[in-house]
Amino acid sequence: MKKHLISLTAILCLLLTACGPLAKTEKLSDEEVVNTLVQAVQQGDYEGIKPYISDDNPLHQLFSGTDDAVGGDMAPVYRAWLEKAGALTCTAKAVEGKETWGTVETTLTAPNYYNAFHDAMSAALEEDVETGSGAFYDMPGWMSAALEGEGETQEESWQLHVGNRDGEMVMDTNTNRQFFTALCGGLKSYLDASMTTCTFPDGTVWVLASQGDEIVAIIRTESISGASQYAAEDLEAVIQAFEAPYETLDGLFAHGEVQGDLLVSRLGVDMETASSFTLVQMGLIDKQTTAGSNGHLSLNATISGFTRDGAQCVTETFKPAQPEE
Repeated sequence: MKKHLISLTAILCLLLTACGPLAKTEKLSDEEVVNTLVQAVQQGDYEGIKPYISDDNPLHQLFSGTDDAVGGDMAPVYRAWLEKAGALTCTAKAVEGKETWGTVETTLTAPNYYNAFHDAMSAALEEDVETGSGAFYDMPGWMSAALEGEGETQEESWQLHVGNRDGEMVMDTNTNRQFFTALCGGLKSYLDASMTTCTFPDGTVWVLASQGDEIVAIIRTESISGASQYAAEDLEAVIQAFEAPYETLDGLFAHGEVQGDLLVSRLGVDMETASSFTLVQMGLIDKQTTAGSNGHLSLNATISGFTRDGAQCVTETFKPAQPEE
């Protein structure tokens, strides 16, 4: 009888350890939670991340978006970024005396492409103003181009907090938001990015690049008929008069040209670089109708104002359309 008991015990041990050394029966320390999470991001292991983050974490959108059916035209951008995540390094150590609060001193070294994304957008904006190529609207295109470069390396340290939720060790998103922003490598702002095209009855077209509700760049295109009635030198003078005021202003690009009987003017604005005071003074934006509560140029308020003035606005998120319920 004793031999049978030994055999059954051995079988049970094999069954309980079949899932590997970090089976759910083994509890991780606070610093192990941080390190395990970062290692899962390094390896592109979405399932390995899920146990340690809450439902509102941006990593859910980033990782699920690598699937074409979820991320749409942005999926290649997310996949390209995850290839960069292998360069992540992390050190984590529980803070002595603060173990009860799950406090972990953490230093993360991570690739950061925020500035590269901005530079790629600005280059596409300038090209589009000059040529009308449509490069600015192609957000997945210029973001992918940015990821072909080296980007920057960012090192930051925080005191992170690991908490217990329903028996599981989880890192709260809001409490550790700076860490998760850094872990996304400059991509977090673009997880909710969009392009909106507003067309007015007179043919004026505004294209608005936004991160959430914040407009970050603009192209306005206006067309006036009757160009064939004027001499070439007169048209050239009109074009020069249009372009000249913007030549010395940071973040502003202007170009005029003749297309058949149309005099076409394009104006581009990089909101991160341009002076908002200058934009208001020039009448390009109305701070009373477009400024959000935190001072940014609001997409929702701008669309509302444009719509009241007769524009038709369409917003593109580059994600697959959701099926109607």
